[in-house]
Amino acid sequence: MVFDEDVGAALRESEERYRTLFDQAPFGVFIYDRDYTLLDCNEAFVELLHAAYEKLIGLDMHKLRDQRVLPAIERVLEGEPGVYEGPYESMISGIVVDVLLRTSPLRDAEGDVVGGLGVVEDVTERQRALRALRSSEQRMKLHVKNSPLGVVVWNVDGRIEEWNDAATRIFGFSAREAIGAGAELVLPDDKDAVRAFAQRMHRERQGDRGTHVHRTKDGSRIECVWYDTALIDPLGQTIGVASLVEDITERRSAEDALRRSEAQFRTLIEAAPDPIFVLRDGHFVYVNPALAAYLGRDAASLTGAGIEVAVQPEDQEALRARERGDDHGRSEIRLLRNDGAALTAEISSIRVEHGVAGGCLVFARDVTERLALQARLRQADRMISVGTLAAGVAHEVNNPLAYVLANVAHIENRRLPKLGELLDQLADAPLAPEDAATLESARRQVADVAEMLEIVREGAERVRTIVRDLRSFARADEELRRPIDAQRVLEATLALAQNEIRKVARVERRFEAMPLVLANEGRLAQVFMNILLNAAHAIPAGDPQRNAVVVRTGLGPAGDARIEVSDTGTGIDQDSLGRVFDPFFTTKPASDGSGLGLWICHGIVTALGGTIQVDSRQGEQSGTTVLVSLPGLAGEFDSEPAPVRKTPVRRRRALAIDPQVSAARSARAALSDTWDLVIAESYAEAAMLLEKDRTFDAILCFLREDTDTEFADFERGLERPLAARVSRVPPAVTSPESLRALLSQGV
Repeated sequence: MVFDEDVGAALRESEERYRTLFDQAPFGVFIYDRDYTLLDCNEAFVELLHAAYEKLIGLDMHKLRDQRVLPAIERVLEGEPGVYEGPYESMISGIVVDVLLRTSPLRDAEGDVVGGLGVVEDVTERQRALRALRSSEQRMKLHVKNSPLGVVVWNVDGRIEEWNDAATRIFGFSAREAIGAGAELVLPDDKDAVRAFAQRMHRERQGDRGTHVHRTKDGSRIECVWYDTALIDPLGQTIGVASLVEDITERRSAEDALRRSEAQFRTLIEAAPDPIFVLRDGHFVYVNPALAAYLGRDAASLTGAGIEVAVQPEDQEALRARERGDDHGRSEIRLLRNDGAALTAEISSIRVEHGVAGGCLVFARDVTERLALQARLRQADRMISVGTLAAGVAHEVNNPLAYVLANVAHIENRRLPKLGELLDQLADAPLAPEDAATLESARRQVADVAEMLEIVREGAERVRTIVRDLRSFARADEELRRPIDAQRVLEATLALAQNEIRKVARVERRFEAMPLVLANEGRLAQVFMNILLNAAHAIPAGDPQRNAVVVRTGLGPAGDARIEVSDTGTGIDQDSLGRVFDPFFTTKPASDGSGLGLWICHGIVTALGGTIQVDSRQGEQSGTTVLVSLPGLAGEFDSEPAPVRKTPVRRRRALAIDPQVSAARSARAALSDTWDLVIAESYAEAAMLLEKDRTFDAILCFLREDTDTEFADFERGLERPLAARVSRVPPAVTSPESLRALLSQGV
């Protein structure tokens, strides 16, 4: 009895353990009998099918909606285990899951099959993972096949196991030729590389990169980059190496060509004579040596500095606009030298890649001298116009001036003396008191007229001097040289510069005799004018009586003519003194001088065979002295005019040809005591008169610039005896004495 109780207790305990395992199993378990009736199932099976336990118990499995599991279930009742793996649709919940079904027969004590046991596992996620894996493998194979990089897989023995189309394209070997070969296939000339590669496959587990030179199937040499990765199995063992191969031959050639091009470009920029620089964010990131020299700075000090250190403030925004890309055309900006001088540069720019961020490449060209030359040319054009105007004005003024002076001289020398003689004769006769008073009044009036005529004559002589000086300057471009009195040219220049000098200083003349020089009067006047104006501009305004411009002339030790101009101005510092003859160098403000004056003077004086020197000092005894020395003509000094040869006192006849008549009329009045003048108003009229009367003692031709051609034709048409009597009367000849001298030459 005790034994039976123990057996029963053990049986109950075994059943409880079985039930616990049945209920807590992680996969679905179900039991069915030989009639295919579902007898029991655990909680996992209920959850797998998403159905209620009550609806599953008693289910006739022959009537399942999804019949795909029946073969595995029926095979059990024949005593054989069954298996099904695949999708299953529940007839109760309607869900579809991927299942792995294993069935086993249930036997009684005699070994007969009384039913079946089914174990069901949900493999939906595993199947999805397997499908994804197969898809991934397919995609990977597709990527490997179509990859632009060569794909080579090596086994642990260093033999090729996989070789894609890109590898064939790179090396020329087909997959059939490559698979099974070693590294010597692609590295035939590099045994050390082959050995190192084999060792790395067994040692390296991380990615590796290397560059090798290879020989292709056709013998060409190429350079490739290899990206190698070890293949590791789940146990951590290296089972091979996967390599990606990139042919960089063309890229390396392009990079080498680019480096050579960049080196050549940099050499070109470094050696360029024009300034070149690169800007970024308003700063110099590169400057070439030409810019550094142009600005008088060190290239290292400019690199990294802002543009404000070298660009005028008003031009900085224009440069920033170029950096932004708003303007790439040509324009001009003003740059600042280290010494403060302003320079003008013409620039153009382009965007370039300089470093990581890029920049604006600016090409500059110094146009300071060109602009100064253009200004000089404009000034020269204006001076030519002024000279032409001055010549015309001088010509027009000279004509009426000639007969004004002639008439004044005639009245002074002829009419007034005769009037005085008549008054003296009247004074000798007995007169009534009232007549005597009238005579005395007439004498006073004659004296007043004589005094007024003296004033008129002095004014007219002054006008004639000005006209002569204007004509000298008007011919400044005529290169004809002739012996001239440099002292007279200096006096004329002083007269023209007087208005400028007297504002700041007095003029002191210390003239001594000096020889004539072979020069062009206008050019020499240009030299003197520049020197005198420089002297005036060097003297501060405000005290003209204290300051002086001293002009000296005299004979040099070598017989040369010396002209010296000294001033009491501020002087020139010694550093600048050595550059005063350099073009465009000036000690004046930029708005007051071009820096070309002394350079031009130096050229003119040197061309005449002379020298020009400048000496200056600063301090309490400040001032500047300019000395001009010109070769003198040996034995030729300026002297008084030779005495006029007197003509016989008898009346003679002359033909005076004057298209403007006025000068001829004045001459007729001035010479009326000894000459009878017949006036012709044209050369044609004169020719007609000479055909009728050939007895004229002289022929006076009053020359005018607008009748030079007519005079030449007239003179060529005369017979020799008449042509010998022709005297040319220049516009400046107005005095009776000069006219008599010309008439005497004709006679």
